[in-house]
Amino acid sequence: MANRALEIDGLTKRYGDVVALHDLSFDVRSGEVFGFVGRNGAGKTTTMRIVLGVLDADAGEVRWAGVPLTFSARRRIGYMPEERGLYPKMRVAEQLAYLAELHGMRAPAAQSAAGTWLDRFGLAERAGDELQKLSLSNQQRVQLVVLSLLPPFAPVLMPVRMATGDAPAWQLISALALTLATAGVLTWLAGRIYANSVLRLGARVRVLDALFGK
Repeated sequence: MANRALEIDGLTKRYGDVVALHDLSFDVRSGEVFGFVGRNGAGKTTTMRIVLGVLDADAGEVRWAGVPLTFSARRRIGYMPEERGLYPKMRVAEQLAYLAELHGMRAPAAQSAAGTWLDRFGLAERAGDELQKLSLSNQQRVQLVVLSLLPPFAPVLMPVRMATGDAPAWQLISALALTLATAGVLTWLAGRIYANSVLRLGARVRVLDALFGK
């Protein structure tokens, strides 16, 4: 596999007189877990929104594998929002296959991948259940399975809000991050998490300055 990287090059973003980001630059490489941390208002969400194409930067560029990110490339990015966006009345396996197809997988491959990852997360017996019938913990596991269904080597962005580094949810997320990294996937953890928690995963960490967004 050729080495791929997500490059953030000189991003600047202003909201009126407020400078959210100023000349922000770093890169995240394939097969790496990367921590992107900082206080509220430091610019973490703004950066991720620019990467996803939700916001336009006032200056700078985002590249994947040396090429500016396109709409097609952004479709391959996995993103796990803080609020689950799954369908509560849809059966788990059916929903996973559907979401995988939206990411460009063909139906047979999507169904096969859904079954494989449900088994890995200990959810094979719940494949035919409606999502709303699962516990909140298992619903979060399903959300993590969605990320695992991405095409190989697609970047994965995960905003994380944790009060402590040893929360059960963090254990799930960190385990998935390591699994994806082993498979060569770029995994970006961002949010209100302790840098030490990410460093324990063997990850690089970028701490964003709340005053200057850089």
